[in-house]
This record gives sequence, C-alpha cells and structure tokens, in this order.
Amino acid sequence: MTWTRQVSRRRTCSWCAEILITAADLLHVRNPAAQVQVTEVQLYDPLGPLRAGALDLQLTELPIDEPDVTVGPVVFSAPRALIVPVGHPFAERASVSLEDCAAEPMITVGGGAVPAYWYEHHYPSATPSGRVVPRGPVATYWHEILPLVSSGKGVSPTCLWAAPYFAHPGIVYVPFDDAPPIEYGILWPTARDTPAVRAFADIIRQAAARRTDRSTGQ
Repeated sequence: MTWTRQVSRRRTCSWCAEILITAADLLHVRNPAAQVQVTEVQLYDPLGPLRAGALDLQLTELPIDEPDVTVGPVVFSAPRALIVPVGHPFAERASVSLEDCAAEPMITVGGGAVPAYWYEHHYPSATPSGRVVPRGPVATYWHEILPLVSSGKGVSPTCLWAAPYFAHPGIVYVPFDDAPPIEYGILWPTARDTPAVRAFADIIRQAAARRTDRSTGQ
C-alpha cells in the first residue's frame, strides 16, 4: 500500500527542507511504499495551502494559534539575527540588541493572509523598552529583502541560520544578543488529524534532532 504525505516548509527555510528530506528518508526505510512530496509555502500566505488541503503537514516558524490548525510541540529553535548593509555601523559589531531595531527602518514581508500576531512577533513594532520601530519597505517575497537591505533601505530580522544559505555581497547577518530564539513547529489541519499524520510528525521531530545536534557540534 502506498502512503503519500504532502509536506511543506516556508520558502526561505532551506534547513527545514533538509529536515523534511531526512524525515522522508527515515520514513522510506520503515515503509518502502511510503512517498513524501516536499513543497514550499510563501510567507505572504503561510496557511493557505494547508487549509486548502494541498498539504498534510507543515514545518514553519511559530507562533501559530488558529482554531482549525493543530500545532505540535516545538521541534527545534534557532538564533535570531539582524540583516544590515555592509558598511553600516551595526555590521562591525559582534552582536546587536532588540533596542537597536529602533535605529533603522525595518524591512518586512507582508501579505493580508499573515496573522497579525505572527507578524508582530517576528517584525515587532516597538522595542522592549517601548521605542517605536520605524517601518521600511514591505516585500512580497523574502528574497526581495536582501537587495533592499544592501541598498540601504533598512534592516530586517531573520534566522541566523540563513547566513550560509543566503549570502549576499552587500549584507551582513549580525546575531542578536538578547532576542529569544525562533521556534519551529509542525502544523496540520485539525480536521485531518490522523495517527499517520502524528506518526510522520514524530519522524520529523527525530530528523530535526539530528540536524540540531550537527549545528551544535554534538
């Protein structure tokens, strides 16, 4: 019997793709008839394909709090960084703080389908002390952020793991020294919650643990 799973990761999360491919390989060892198709979800509509039935599971950045979506436990977390232009004073520093976000316009990725709470969590409108974070250009696709930053239009927060995957001659990834890590979790439609879905979610957690161990040198 063939068992097919449609799984996704967010467009820029190459490390999520690696985890899902590893999970697919683990599943195939246990069930040679199983098939897993990995696809991408754009940030401007992060839950649309899942809700439309095009996906069985999704590995993505949290938080997600929707009545029709089940959120599994956090499978891994990664440090945050601020993307800044080469030559910017922040680019010469070993780290930045959340308060530094008030110093420059913040370039974001927008879309009407992005939950407001998710947007505020990843692109805060104020610093912890209450200083306003000025808004810069709004990109439709995450890759559009990189030339905007390199052109001096602002800065943008992201995952530090993006640095080796998305290098650009005009930008620098500077780690935050006080920001909480980005947490990644597995989502699936509550109406299609099955033992098979939960079993594969568990395999994804195992694959994520392997990836995290390599990242930390364990």
